[in-house]
Amino acid sequence: MEITEKTWVEYVTRLSHLNERAGTEMAAYIARNGTADTQALIEYAYALVQKYGEGSAELACQMYDAVAEASGAGVPPAEPAVPASYSETAQMVNGTKQSPPLLQGGVSRLVKQAGADTTLKNAIRDGAEWAWVPHGDTCPFCITLASNGWQPASKKALKGDHAQHIHAHCDCEYAIRFDSNTNVAGYDPDKYLEQYYAAGGDINAMRRAQYARNQDAINAQKQAAYAARKLRESANSGIIDYSKAVFAGSRDIKWHLEKHRSEFPGWTEDQYLQRAREILQAQLESGELEEISRSDGSISRYCFSTNEFVATTSDGNIRTFFKPKEREVYWEYEHERN
Repeated sequence: MEITEKTWVEYVTRLSHLNERAGTEMAAYIARNGTADTQALIEYAYALVQKYGEGSAELACQMYDAVAEASGAGVPPAEPAVPASYSETAQMVNGTKQSPPLLQGGVSRLVKQAGADTTLKNAIRDGAEWAWVPHGDTCPFCITLASNGWQPASKKALKGDHAQHIHAHCDCEYAIRFDSNTNVAGYDPDKYLEQYYAAGGDINAMRRAQYARNQDAINAQKQAAYAARKLRESANSGIIDYSKAVFAGSRDIKWHLEKHRSEFPGWTEDQYLQRAREILQAQLESGELEEISRSDGSISRYCFSTNEFVATTSDGNIRTFFKPKEREVYWEYEHERN
């Protein structure tokens, strides 16, 4: 049996609509009310995650049951997974509330997670196989996962009772099957494996190649912000001396280091500050150390090999410095929102 391209695209599109709708409503709420009231943010985000997460889980159940019936699998009806809990939603909000686009993406991710959890948990229950099927402009990490092909469903794909590697701004989804004769039209794991091998098994190399293909579009998006920054720097003598940068704003360096202590174990405040300065002063290199410039003159930089992210204020001081849990995916978020 083959799941037709039309059927699969319709399924993915309906799931994507739920993810995007939840994120859009979160963004609209923030635009109206701001982010000062953390409790209100959590409650609103939780309501969205429950509402749209239940819809995502139901769609996943429908697809699961349709494949099972067409395959003659004789398994019980799929059971919808429970969307993210209040505490899980609160953790997401507290980790992203300083960046509305990330908070919006976090809500979308938790909605998407409910559908993925549903597919995986039922596949584990029934001994089915699963595959990660790309859709749209797929990131290198998802291509790598897709290259694994069909695999027996197991709890190894779960982390903390949830599907791993689920991120926002992604239309890739799990497909399931009950026999080796079933496939999704257009899904070719060998093709993805060739891409992986062509990059020497290096996800960062794949990401750099993808970046190169999209470089013109990315540069066009950043051109105005970059020009504005240069004008501002020119008006202020042209060069920002990052060797003298300090942590700015209401939170001092002690607060920042304590918040990210698990990412920098044993570091002193001086080591933490000097490393942030080093990243800001280092020469840029595509795929290793990259920079995004904003219209207000601030910048952010990401070091791929060490997974370090630093962002500045418009006057060249340090706004934040940490190691994002999402790694390269976080940097992709930065590109999308700037």
